[in-house]
Amino acid sequence: MALSLSLTNYVEENKADLITKAILGGKTMGMVDVRYGIKSSEKIPVLESTTPFQAASSCGFNSSGTTSITQISLSTNPIAVAEQICLRDLEAYYTQKYLPQGANYDSTTIAAEIVNRKVANIAQSVENALWAGKTTYTNSTVLKSFNGFLATIDTAGTAVAATQQASISASTVLGIFEDIYTKVPAAALYNEPVIAFCGIDTFRTLLNKITATYGFYGNYTTDAAANRWELVYPGTNMKVVAVPGLSEATVETGSVPTAVKNRIIATYASNLVVGTDLGTDMTQMDMWFSQDDQVMKFFTRFRLGVTIKFGDHIVQYTNI
Repeated sequence: MALSLSLTNYVEENKADLITKAILGGKTMGMVDVRYGIKSSEKIPVLESTTPFQAASSCGFNSSGTTSITQISLSTNPIAVAEQICLRDLEAYYTQKYLPQGANYDSTTIAAEIVNRKVANIAQSVENALWAGKTTYTNSTVLKSFNGFLATIDTAGTAVAATQQASISASTVLGIFEDIYTKVPAAALYNEPVIAFCGIDTFRTLLNKITATYGFYGNYTTDAAANRWELVYPGTNMKVVAVPGLSEATVETGSVPTAVKNRIIATYASNLVVGTDLGTDMTQMDMWFSQDDQVMKFFTRFRLGVTIKFGDHIVQYTNI
């Protein structure tokens, strides 16, 4: 007699470990000028002093130089991340294995994984906001937190514009970066290494075209450049660096703003300024079990903002 089973196919849910989706993370704050201890705003003094020459064939003193001190404002906005979880929601599923024995829960074995994932996502969100943030955006809680570098540069209106192309492609990418390099002011190039910040897709297009055109060059093999996401553009002293924040910001509804797509910003790293209060605020998260409402709570608060020092020392590329 055959065995008759009217059952749903069995799926093992209890053995597998938790997995998480890869995210881009952050890079920019490790490269630019970061100012700490800013709880609201700070004025950064800028000194300029002229030195006009004059004839010195006779005695006397004729003052002709001018010294001025101006200020750049750097404001930080308060940002919080908060979530609460009812641990009893885990009871009805295989996730009950993450709960302690007994009827009263005040912990879970995956609490550390939750915190680590949140911290990683904060790093990605900070990176996106540093570049693509704008307070007038309404379709992203991350991007509307403060004005990022792109919005700040656009508002200042003093950056040098690179020649626009219909798109960044294999046929245009070398010309775009060569045009950017030739338009960087000499003073910006001479005193500090200039970096052309771009998105990962733009970098890959550039790297593939360089490899096809020049092959290996100098100390920068294709593999090494791909592993570091940076290279020195052939024949120049301009470094090209891919940063996650220019790769494409994420939004919660609608589409990513056109103004933040396919942008390239070339300047020296110290010309871009990030302000925060305590640097570890955004890398740490409090977690506790609340006896009052019987839920696990996660919370962190930090401050963040950006500014630029000299807009005329920036070359920017924007797609048509």
